[in-house]
Amino acid sequence: MFKKHYLATAAAGLLLATTLIPSGASAEVATKNLQAKYNNIKVLNNGYQISTPIEPFIVNGTTYIPLRMMADVFKKDVTWDGKTYTINVIDKPDASVQSQLAIKDAEIARLKNQITSLNDEIDNLESKLNKKSSKDDDFDDDLADLEDYLNDEFEDWEGLEWVITLDGDDEDEIEVEIEIDLDEYGDDYDELTKSELKAFVQDIIDEIWEEFEADITGYIIDSDEDERLYEFDAEYDDDLNFSKY
Repeated sequence: MFKKHYLATAAAGLLLATTLIPSGASAEVATKNLQAKYNNIKVLNNGYQISTPIEPFIVNGTTYIPLRMMADVFKKDVTWDGKTYTINVIDKPDASVQSQLAIKDAEIARLKNQITSLNDEIDNLESKLNKKSSKDDDFDDDLADLEDYLNDEFEDWEGLEWVITLDGDDEDEIEVEIEIDLDEYGDDYDELTKSELKAFVQDIIDEIWEEFEADITGYIIDSDEDERLYEFDAEYDDDLNFSKY
C-alpha cells in the first residue's frame, strides 16, 4: 500500500518543502527505497487549508508536498517531460495584469500616434515657414529692385531731385515715401500744381502695379523739415486719393 502511494506521489511530481534534491550534471540518478511518514499533514495558504489530492509525507525529517498543488497556490503552470525527466515551472498569465498591460499598450499606441501627428504638423509648419521666409526674401529683393528703378526713372522729375522709398511686409500692401528737399528746391516746387503732383504720384503707382497687385499708401515729404506735404492712397487698379496733409 505504501509503495503504491509513494509511486503515485512521485509520478505526480513532488515539491521539497525544506530541502531539494540537487539537480544538474552532478545530480544522482538512482533508485532508492525511502521510508515515508504520514502524519495527516495539512497545508495552509494565508490561513486557508489547501486541498491535497496526494497526501504530504515526511522523509528523513523533510516534508514533501505535491508540486502541482503548490504551483496552483503560487499561480504557476507545471509540465512534466517524461522523456527527459524534466519539470518545467512557468508563471501563469495574470488576467488583471494582462488587462492593465493591454490598456497601457493602447495608451502608448495612442500617444505614439499623437506624437507622429504632432511631428507631421511641425514639419508642415516648418515647411510653410521656410516657404514664407523664402517668399519674403524674394519680395524684399524685388521691392528693392523696383525702388532703384523708380529712383532712376523719376529722380529728376521736373528738374527737381526726388527720393523714392518703398516699404512693405508683403506684396499686398506697399507704402511709398516721395521726398523733396524744399530748402534747396522750394521755389521750383511751389510752381508745381496739385494736379501735376497727383499725376506724378499716379505714374509712380502705375509702375508699382506693373510688378505688384498691391494697395498703395504714401506721402510726399519735405526732407529738410521732415514734414508731410501730401498724403495719398489707392487700392489696386482703382482711383488715386490725393490730398494735402
